[in-house]
Amino acid sequence: MLLGSFYSGLSGLSANAVALNVIGNNLANINTTGFKRSSAQFAQIMSNTISGVNGSGNPLQVGLGTRTTEINAKFEQGSIQTTGIKSHLAVQGEGFFAINQGGNTMYTRSGNFGFDQEGFMVAANGGRVQGFLGTNPDGTVDTDGGITDLKIDLGEASPPTATDSVRFVSNLSAEAQTGDTYSTSIEIFDSKGVPHQLSIEWTKTANVGEWDYAFLFPDGVVSPAAPNQGTGTVVFGQDGILATVDGAAVNTITANRQILLTNINSGAGDVLFSFDLLDIPDPSDPTQNSSFVTNFGSINNTGTVSQTGFGSGILQDIDFDQEGTMIGFYDNGQTLELGRIALATFNNKLGLKQIDGSFYFPTAASGPASVDGEGTGGRGSIIASSLESSNVDISEEFTSLIVHQRGYQSNSRTITTTDQLLQEALNIKR
Repeated sequence: MLLGSFYSGLSGLSANAVALNVIGNNLANINTTGFKRSSAQFAQIMSNTISGVNGSGNPLQVGLGTRTTEINAKFEQGSIQTTGIKSHLAVQGEGFFAINQGGNTMYTRSGNFGFDQEGFMVAANGGRVQGFLGTNPDGTVDTDGGITDLKIDLGEASPPTATDSVRFVSNLSAEAQTGDTYSTSIEIFDSKGVPHQLSIEWTKTANVGEWDYAFLFPDGVVSPAAPNQGTGTVVFGQDGILATVDGAAVNTITANRQILLTNINSGAGDVLFSFDLLDIPDPSDPTQNSSFVTNFGSINNTGTVSQTGFGSGILQDIDFDQEGTMIGFYDNGQTLELGRIALATFNNKLGLKQIDGSFYFPTAASGPASVDGEGTGGRGSIIASSLESSNVDISEEFTSLIVHQRGYQSNSRTITTTDQLLQEALNIKR
């Protein structure tokens, strides 16, 4: 029986040594980005029944020590620290970043990413960050397709957008005389992104509160044919507010005028744009509107002009929103969705196999990765310009260190005591 005590004490030494190693690893990684601390779990080793049962029928058994049964990572959320680097990302939730290296996909909580010389978004180990690059017709990222390597090209051109709406916030003088004119211009864009000057000329008629308008387009032709001709007439009421447009009362207008430009000298296609005279918040109730053109005071002036077109722009900068969408900022003022970070979850995170660099491989125990580009399924949200800190708790680790240190010392004392007893047994013969 005494020899069994040696093995019980030895198993205790071994188990507590493993636990001390786990604690040491936790403390060593206290400043490792995205690191998840681990803990060791023990279980008793049992021997056979040593002498049947007692009078109550209970078995008489003695244990043979302990063994390490699990070393589990604890995936509690780490604190988020701001870095100011836009390519640094943190996950607030359960998701993992997907990284492809050499055709193998691994997963991590460490979002200290950057861009390589080819424009690929890469992790610290050089693996490429996975995400979605396709776009839907409305310009949003298509997350229904497969994931791929995320890539940008600073300096790339954005596609132009032809003008489809023009607005002049103007006042036409209530004191103008018949034949007086007033004109203002705006820069618009064709389908190739080429800018053109478009002017509108207002002419006071002999009728009270009535003005004719005509669009002038030197780089092409303003369609003369109805319903998209560039000429018309507006009438203002006694309050100086727009009353009719081309003979239609403003409270019956459900759409603003459509003007067509053709034969554009750049070779671009025709441009059809809306001439916005009215602000109609709710088309189902056209009586609730306001006029962008008024007939007040003694001066002609234009306060604001606006249009919806853009020329081609050059990508200047990027950022990420909470859904992990990579937003591109262009020098023409446009912002476009360039891609979206893929986030993965697992049915059993504890089954993931840890490898160097705070990366994980899926196993049969963890199950396959469920990957998406949305913050659904517990995947969480993305916090840009930030990193997730290690979740190691120093006070808890030091407390565990003391407990396992005492456990190791106690088991070593068991061995030395057993050795002394065996020595006494050997001395009986003397």
